[in-house]
Amino acid sequence: MTDTLSRDYRRLNAQLGVRWPLLGSRNAQVRSLREAELAAAQGQQRLRQARTDAVQTVRRAYVRQVRTTQRLQIAQVFLDMRPRATAQLDSRHRSGLMLEAERLKLLGLFDAVQIASNNQLAQQALNLSELSRLTGQHPQVVQTQPMVWPETCRSADTLLASADESPAIALAQLELNTWGQIADTLKHTGLEASISLAQGLTHDIGGPNGRNTAVAIDFSMPLQWRAQRDAALGQIQGERTRLENLLQVRRGEFHALAEQHLAQWQLRQAELAGLVRRLEAAHEAVRVASRRLEAFDGDGYASLLTARHELYQASIQVIDGAERRDLAQLDLLALAPESCGSAIPAAQDEGSAVLSTLPAGFAAAAKAAPAPDAVGWYAWEGQALVERPSRLHALPSGSTRVLISFTAVQLHRLTLPSEKNRLLQLLAKARSLGIRVELLLGEPAWVLPAHRQDLLDLLARLRALPFDGLNLDLERSQLPSADQPLWDDAVVETLQAVRAAVPWPLGLTTHYRELQSPDFAQRIAAAGVSELVAMIYVSNPVRAADIARPLLQGPVGLRLAVAQSMESTLPPEESSYSVGKAAALQRWRQLAKSLEGQPGFSGVLIQSLEEFNKARP
Repeated sequence: MTDTLSRDYRRLNAQLGVRWPLLGSRNAQVRSLREAELAAAQGQQRLRQARTDAVQTVRRAYVRQVRTTQRLQIAQVFLDMRPRATAQLDSRHRSGLMLEAERLKLLGLFDAVQIASNNQLAQQALNLSELSRLTGQHPQVVQTQPMVWPETCRSADTLLASADESPAIALAQLELNTWGQIADTLKHTGLEASISLAQGLTHDIGGPNGRNTAVAIDFSMPLQWRAQRDAALGQIQGERTRLENLLQVRRGEFHALAEQHLAQWQLRQAELAGLVRRLEAAHEAVRVASRRLEAFDGDGYASLLTARHELYQASIQVIDGAERRDLAQLDLLALAPESCGSAIPAAQDEGSAVLSTLPAGFAAAAKAAPAPDAVGWYAWEGQALVERPSRLHALPSGSTRVLISFTAVQLHRLTLPSEKNRLLQLLAKARSLGIRVELLLGEPAWVLPAHRQDLLDLLARLRALPFDGLNLDLERSQLPSADQPLWDDAVVETLQAVRAAVPWPLGLTTHYRELQSPDFAQRIAAAGVSELVAMIYVSNPVRAADIARPLLQGPVGLRLAVAQSMESTLPPEESSYSVGKAAALQRWRQLAKSLEGQPGFSGVLIQSLEEFNKARP
């Protein structure tokens, strides 16, 4: 600036950099992250609790619906006698063999049952409405088979072992662990520090450009920093102490609730046994009244109707007792692990037994649904099922067995208490779904004498595990060429040794060509093998059935299953991978149907479940 000249000066300045928090600043970020993770996990646990409550509500509504339907059926059995009884009572009254008061009293029995039946009809409508509301569906009818859960789900040991899975306990444990992690972030509370790095660019309008680089370190420590830190730590420690006490309270509540529900269930079981004995007495009273009846004269016929009404009442009491027992069982299942979450329809329970024992001609027999096509699976990644038993729900309809395999390390871990408990949960889950779980082992060298003891040593560690069977995958072609001629005698000797070492049913998987040898099947059966699985990797079901039929003419008592391939590495002539899941299932079911009449046929096994899950729909 001069007294004669005015100059304008303009500059643009841009700066970009990064800042790294240190000490308390960094700890504050970590704490915020931990608190956010805790909030998300708390939401998941609350959602899990809500889902559990919803499932329990549906179960209770289903139990009430099942028992209401049975009461209606029993009432109808009694009411079906009304026309004939009315005619008989009117005839006795007109003949002077029965007083009017007695006739009206006996007819009143039917009126009382009709009123009870009408009430049950109204209750049935309410039950259907509740199920519709809870499930979002509109069922007009509900299957009337009671459900059965595995016996282990009602075991005190199982209930107490599942305490940590309880949403309330899991939530308290989660909060305690998170606050413990937060406590680790407080040692630098109050100390604020950061380091930053920035790069700047300047541009003078009408002038040159420029650059600059800046590195900055900030640090601040408030007065009485230690007191501030100790106060924060004390606050966190107080919260942890509260959560530790809460966790103990939650566990105590769970144990008390488990004992209470278990005692209640046992009480209902004993009560139901007494009601069943009363029902048996009512049946006997009807039998005696029928024998004493002579020509349907007044007293004899009145006694018979009264006995039948008492039989009706005793039957209803059994159903009521069964409902109380079922509801008590649901209270137990609310505490049981998630592996007990599924059930299978019972073939018969107290309610259906009552219907089947009522006077002949009155009880309606329900026809059983046909069994689905039997399909089994080779599951080479068995550990995935152990870790998540709920994956069994994803098996295609009609699956009845799974052969699971493990790595050497996983097999060793199966004998440890924690891993064994998870395996037991898988087995309980599978049995509740009607699925057998067999151990699958495969190492071709085990047939050779030099390596046979390795297999026996392994089985000695595993023999206490409650598998439904053992299947050995032993194939000649996987041996070195020099050892392949020894395979026939060696595999028989190995199977004999295994049969003596384990309690499970024993099966052998091998190529179907081995089974075409004239006496191979007889020798295998004599060695103690109960099932042969023939690897017939022919995707055409008609051709596969033609190959399998001659193999089914083996010794009596030796079952034979057919193994089919779903492997992506095999050509379409050998594997069904290329056609997708739906078409492959159709092929296997066609194969099973074509062989179902053959003696000894035990179904179709698929190699493998993992490949099937990867295939297109």
